[in-house]
Amino acid sequence: ELVRGQPLISETLKLEETRFRKTLARGLGLLADATETLGSGDRLDGETAFKLYDTYGFPLDLTQDALRPRGVSVDLDGFNAAMERQKAEARKSWAGSGDAATETVWFAVREKAGATEFLGYDTEQAEGIVQALVRDGTAVESAVAGETVGVVVNQTPFYGESGGQVGDTGVISGEGFAIDVTDTQKKGDGVFVHFGKVTDGTVKTGAAVELKVDHVRRTRLRSNHSATHLVHEALREVLGTHVAQKGSLVAPERLRFDFSHPKPISAEELE
Repeated sequence: ELVRGQPLISETLKLEETRFRKTLARGLGLLADATETLGSGDRLDGETAFKLYDTYGFPLDLTQDALRPRGVSVDLDGFNAAMERQKAEARKSWAGSGDAATETVWFAVREKAGATEFLGYDTEQAEGIVQALVRDGTAVESAVAGETVGVVVNQTPFYGESGGQVGDTGVISGEGFAIDVTDTQKKGDGVFVHFGKVTDGTVKTGAAVELKVDHVRRTRLRSNHSATHLVHEALREVLGTHVAQKGSLVAPERLRFDFSHPKPISAEELE
């Protein structure tokens, strides 16, 4: 494998070296501007050192190495404080989105009801029993018309978003109620959650339901999923066998294929 990949490895190393040299040159220029008034015994403030690192990709150790011959040090306490502040802001932003609390409830559902049985490889329509209802991150016993809710059923033909392919949509209905499913996701280690709005009546946990996947949309998803494999094979033929999938998006109206390649694709290669 290493022998076969030697040309790509060599080319990648050269490109990375070129990028690093550009980063180094840019960082040294910015550092010179920021420290032109500093002399031996002075310290570069931590905020500036962190900005060089965070915004321009200039490592702290290189900043220290560049300043050492001039007798200038770096305010490490200030640098670390700026780093911690950024981490705290990132954590605050994530927690503020409500994702943390919402994710926890799915593990509780998994513990109580078990994993969802997926039937979607064989059918687009099935019957099941509502195992859980979740609204605004909290498990509830019922949901009425007009409310948005996450529905967990013991078995489902709905594909849950994973591997870059978006989740199925469709309808869940039962005696006296209906839910318009606008997304399906996998949560809490094997729990399929059908997100949607109750359009009629009241749905309760334990209710018997019929699940119907939007057939036209599923067909488009299936076609675009197959297309990603064709794109991958074409890329390997044109660019080389080193091309590996790094991610993808498979939606009914479009697809995206992420892959590894050390340089831009030429116009000739695109044709």
